[in-house]
Amino acid sequence: MLLIDRPVRAFAGLLFLWFIVYAFFRDFPSVDIAFSNLFFTETTCAEGASALRCGTFAAGEHPILSAIRTFLFFLPGDLVIAMLVWSIDVHFRGQNGRYPVMQHNVRILIATWIISVAIIVNMLLKANSARPRPAATSLFGGDMEFKAVADFGGACTSNCSFISGEAASAGWLICALAILSPRLRRILFVPVVAAALLTVFLRVMFGRHFLSDALLGFLSAPVVFLFLIAIFGWKKADEVAR
Repeated sequence: MLLIDRPVRAFAGLLFLWFIVYAFFRDFPSVDIAFSNLFFTETTCAEGASALRCGTFAAGEHPILSAIRTFLFFLPGDLVIAMLVWSIDVHFRGQNGRYPVMQHNVRILIATWIISVAIIVNMLLKANSARPRPAATSLFGGDMEFKAVADFGGACTSNCSFISGEAASAGWLICALAILSPRLRRILFVPVVAAALLTVFLRVMFGRHFLSDALLGFLSAPVVFLFLIAIFGWKKADEVAR
């Protein structure tokens, strides 16, 4: 994979792209509103309602889409757990010398998920950004004021909209393709990328995140992944799964 072959340049480029996307939605917050509005079904507000507009994000109530979202929600975490179990098993069975390449790369992927999804997204940004989710704003049936991506003065107190943890996990899923052999990567590339992108847009369709939250979350894991590779390297050898 070209990005892994030049991790420092790729990291710098992707980090720059992250800030470009951030700056765009900061300066044009109406894009977030307009995109979420595509999936919002407006209804008549009840008397005394505090929302400026009432209605629902109908996609979030669709059973098939909800089932797909549930599967995609658990997929990255399940893979992280499987990698962790495998790595611990290899270590305690004294087989570290048998899988040095695979163990190194698995550790990079596990660390990427922990740093990007668990720490940066969930513990830091979502816990402190105060940005209300779309469905919680008065523009889309809620009672909180809409806040742009750069405005941390919202009324949300926990598990807020900025940025999307599920989209970050989806970005991690694409990073995980790097551990596969070229043959397996060619086979799985399209379905994995499709699943990752579907995860991103389901978050917007369900009214759970604005487009900016989803895109920035999606880019976050690859940024961390390339940063770790730039520091610790990414090993290539015959031991990588075929």
